[in-house]
Amino acid sequence: MLRPRAAGALVGITAVVLTAVVVSTPAVGADDPPGTDGYEQTARLTTVGKPLDLLVHPESGKLYVGSDTVAGTTGGSLAGVYVVDPAAGNVLNWVKTSPGSTGAPAQLPGKRLAGPLSGDGVHYLVGLRGVAAVKDGDAAGRGGWLSGTTITQAKAGAKAGTVVVVRGTKLEEVAVGETSVTVERSLTLPAAGGPLAVDTAAGQIWVADNTNSLLRRVGSADFTPDGKEIALGAGAAVSFLEWDTERGVLWAGRGTVLEAYDIATGKLAASFDAKPGDTIADVAVDPRSDRAFAVWQDWGNPPEEGDGVGQLAVYDTATLKDLGMGAELPGVNGQLGSSSVAVTAGGDSVFVGSPSDASLTVFRAPVPPSPSESPSPSDPVSPSPSAPASPSPSDGTPEPSPSDSGPGADPSASGTTVPVDGPSADSNSAGGTGGGGAQTTTGGGSLDTTGDGSLASTGTDVLLPAAAGTAALLATGTAAVLWRRRRDTT
Repeated sequence: MLRPRAAGALVGITAVVLTAVVVSTPAVGADDPPGTDGYEQTARLTTVGKPLDLLVHPESGKLYVGSDTVAGTTGGSLAGVYVVDPAAGNVLNWVKTSPGSTGAPAQLPGKRLAGPLSGDGVHYLVGLRGVAAVKDGDAAGRGGWLSGTTITQAKAGAKAGTVVVVRGTKLEEVAVGETSVTVERSLTLPAAGGPLAVDTAAGQIWVADNTNSLLRRVGSADFTPDGKEIALGAGAAVSFLEWDTERGVLWAGRGTVLEAYDIATGKLAASFDAKPGDTIADVAVDPRSDRAFAVWQDWGNPPEEGDGVGQLAVYDTATLKDLGMGAELPGVNGQLGSSSVAVTAGGDSVFVGSPSDASLTVFRAPVPPSPSESPSPSDPVSPSPSAPASPSPSDGTPEPSPSDSGPGADPSASGTTVPVDGPSADSNSAGGTGGGGAQTTTGGGSLDTTGDGSLASTGTDVLLPAAAGTAALLATGTAAVLWRRRRDTT
């Protein structure tokens, strides 16, 4: 269980099975499903190759996925940069071609997404020293390669069209052109640089110094250290940094510990430990919901070193407490690369990329309890403002109109989707990855049920994302019972 030295429940979610059957219509408000208090898994997509990094564009809202190919895939490499509609789950664009080391275009993995472009698009790393840019609608990435030392870290620069990179002891600001990448400014660091965090609004660059166990601040205006440093306590090397610019907090991943540092005081504000066998892989901060979303991935081979199950955890960025709204991530481990996480503005949708099983898992925000639209027998009834005053208490309460529905209404009409409890389905076995590599989706096509997710009104069991299942069933003219696994808490 993940906790800031205190208990916090985590929620396990598995796949969802929809079974199309004809049912009657219940009374409005009767048997409403209870709200959930944790993020629910609604789909597991295998249409984007082997995801290496994720980014939801802050302006266009599109989900960008940097990917590698999947071992054993037939029909060609799946590497490149994918553009995904986060609401529907379908791939809008797949950019296969990036600048090669010799200048010739080549199909290469989108290794790391450095940051968003203005309006739409992303900067991303290619190979050992390549930096490229791409947006939805492009047929190929543009940019080029640097000569010399390998790029180990990259973030979007404070100046539009630039990327800040780390190459050994060099911190560099590079401009990405159509066919080239040019170093505009360079700084020699006291030691080899580690992960970066760039606050473009405040003009601050933070770079981890794992040799001396500290975080160092560099001003983006003059590109020199300003003397501000934050000492790190004992522990593992920093694997990533993530800004919460609204709160002035730096989130740092350090092996089995996730730390949050208050920039104003330069002190450690919170620390979260992994469960046995897990390590912290990535964090995404959503200022609109005041939440931070962390992916913990398992490294062991159960039961000796781990349980083979990762975790999605959700933290309050104001209190720096675990909200207990997370979910289990079966099969999310670090054997084939580091997992990543992205979130839509407002925290409604969360995406977890897993290189280990070449999947993109989609989670939806908790659903509040559905209020009953029918008054209970004990509820007082307020008279209509336009109704005449009752001459005496013996007149009683007015009768409901024929259109009102109550617990005793006739449930004979059709066309309603009724959520009920039903049989559980294990997320690793309820529907496999179909043939065709990049064109398969565990959970049925896209989130809007196009392609493989279409339903026939035959009563056949079909695996679909929960977010799209209702719309798909009603579109066929068939009512449905939604079999839904309830949350497992530990």
